[in-house]
Amino acid sequence: MYESYFGLSGAPFLLNPDPSFYFDSRGHSSALSYLKFGLYQAEGFIVVTGDIGAGKTTLVRTLLSDIDHDKVVAAQLVSTQLEAGDLLRSAITAFGVPLKGQSKAELIATLEAYLTLLATQNKRAVLIVDEAQNLSRDAIEELRMLSNFQFGNQALLQSFLIGQPELRDMLLSRSLEQLRQRVIASYHLGPMDREETRRYIEHRLHKVGWTDRPRFDDDAFDEIYQWTSGIPRRINLLCNRILLATFLAGGDEITAADVARIALEIRAEIGEATLSPRPLAGAPQADLPPLVTAQPAPALAESQPLALTDSVLSLHAQPELRNPLFTPTAHVDTDKAFLLLVSSSRSDCVRAAALQKAFASRHDLPALKWLAIDAPGRFELSSDWAEHMGLRAPDIQVRVPAGTPLAQAADTMRQLDHLLGEYVPTAVIVQSGDDAAMVASMAAHRQGIPIVHLEAGLRSFDRSRPQEINAMMCDHMADLLLTSEWVAHDNLTREGIPADRVVFAGNLMMDTMRAMLPQASPPKYTLRQFNQSPDLLKAGRGYGVVYLQTQGQAQQIQALAELCGVLKSISRDMPLIWVANEATRGLVQSHHLLGDVPPSQLALLPIVPYFKMMGLVGTAACVLTDSSAVQEEATILGVPCLTLHNYTERRITVEQGTNIAVGRNSSLIHRAVAEIIRGGGKKGRLPKFWDGMTASRVADHLAAWWKQRHPRSLSAMV
Repeated sequence: MYESYFGLSGAPFLLNPDPSFYFDSRGHSSALSYLKFGLYQAEGFIVVTGDIGAGKTTLVRTLLSDIDHDKVVAAQLVSTQLEAGDLLRSAITAFGVPLKGQSKAELIATLEAYLTLLATQNKRAVLIVDEAQNLSRDAIEELRMLSNFQFGNQALLQSFLIGQPELRDMLLSRSLEQLRQRVIASYHLGPMDREETRRYIEHRLHKVGWTDRPRFDDDAFDEIYQWTSGIPRRINLLCNRILLATFLAGGDEITAADVARIALEIRAEIGEATLSPRPLAGAPQADLPPLVTAQPAPALAESQPLALTDSVLSLHAQPELRNPLFTPTAHVDTDKAFLLLVSSSRSDCVRAAALQKAFASRHDLPALKWLAIDAPGRFELSSDWAEHMGLRAPDIQVRVPAGTPLAQAADTMRQLDHLLGEYVPTAVIVQSGDDAAMVASMAAHRQGIPIVHLEAGLRSFDRSRPQEINAMMCDHMADLLLTSEWVAHDNLTREGIPADRVVFAGNLMMDTMRAMLPQASPPKYTLRQFNQSPDLLKAGRGYGVVYLQTQGQAQQIQALAELCGVLKSISRDMPLIWVANEATRGLVQSHHLLGDVPPSQLALLPIVPYFKMMGLVGTAACVLTDSSAVQEEATILGVPCLTLHNYTERRITVEQGTNIAVGRNSSLIHRAVAEIIRGGGKKGRLPKFWDGMTASRVADHLAAWWKQRHPRSLSAMV
């Protein structure tokens, strides 16, 4: 429609994969090289994975367009939700061979005869399996058996497995060890970076004769990247609509504001939540996730409970209704064993994302169901968090009404007691030492349900802190304790917990951060989103990030006023970006605690999605926080961290990481910041098992524990 208006010879951003538009990005170039290398080897398996819309199908079609069809006969399977017998029939049909018989023996004989015939003609066969993550385990094993076909010393069939990231997790399972040994090359196709996104758009436009009409502002390219995260299919969807809208408006120029407006229109059309819409460029903004999710999940509103659907059990506790009502779903099946993972905090959700991914490829464990507990004034899961972390929607959600911490704990206990009695999970998995972990442990212990405690054994040795007592209670009730650092074992031994209940697994936070680092948003875009000047980032001494937890000194006006005085003083030498929850921002603003600090010295932002927070912390000169989770994140990112407490349960971040406990002592804080400005601050190292593989280890330990407790149940699950 718009092609002739702009003088283009065709539509540059069609969604259908087209090899003629292939763009040789760094990732696509490497992946294509791996495929060609595998083709040259003429044996074994080649594995290429990537998120939805990353360009895997275009890559395969580009490869097929380049091969010598006189020497290589290629067949492609696209529908892969197949069992072993169906896969055999589909492969034979894909090669264009008439089916002879229906038994498995007859199917194998038919395929082997055809492959042998090709070998006698000096040809070889390649089977390309698209969407391979949908294959059953038996079907994958069948593929491995087909790779045994030989004619002399020549392999008769070579297979390419193309799929989404969960394919890699599936292939890491123990049951597929033999196939894994035959994988001669593998590659994960990630998103394009900001510069490649711009070159990708210009490449496709030049393919159809673009002569800078319409003209894209530089900021428009950046805005497209922000909305699409560098995923080709998302870029095509957005750019196609931008060109159409520009044509309909009779325009010749595309700005960042145009991009944002069209992106919002698309979001509304495809039914995604717009409770916190991302406004036009230059206006105060509230973040939204990219246009199309890599793993679609129901949107989670920040201020409203989930709707009652077939996929979610939603529990709503109202002040006048103290007994919860339950809606059974297909995902909470009382006839099947399942592990119930409880979470209620920011860090709980980060760890949950890693565990969900690890469990998705395991068939030696019960299903993992996720229970999210939401309470006013605490962290609330939003669609932004769920989408960017690849976190699926909670299977069960409990909403607790406003009240004191003790009242909320009591209300949560009543709901969980009812819930556990109704659904009887095989085990309850709790995390760290917050109120939700303690309440869930008590409810499970009361009903005789086994308890697994993640992040066990962490101690600050300050018994006045509720978290300390909670963590100790969870540890003593737990049947299996998984630790993130060796010092936790010493703590548990001193408290008399048997060593055979304790296992060193590592840090789950690292798993999710490692997976999300490519998505980290540059700070200038986060500042621009909230109408803050990026000039703050241009200070030669770098900038600091401030983050305070919901509870604690952020809510105590006197302590907050003292801290604000320190931050105002620091900001004269090092600009600060303060990420604060709504309650803290309200106190700061209503009491004028920051006075007339210019925006070039201190920016006060609301809580931002995880990928934006990583971008802020990752490029900061230092972090000032009272959050143990942020202490971990700073060590992982190698950023000096000043803990605004005299204690921390994450002692490993002090002993080996980048963390220093400075408390609220103004002199110590100023001295530490001066040292960071002078020499860069404390240099740490990653502790053992902070390697991004912890979720797999946790799954392994749980599988071993489960097998020991339920040896007969394992065979029924596999």
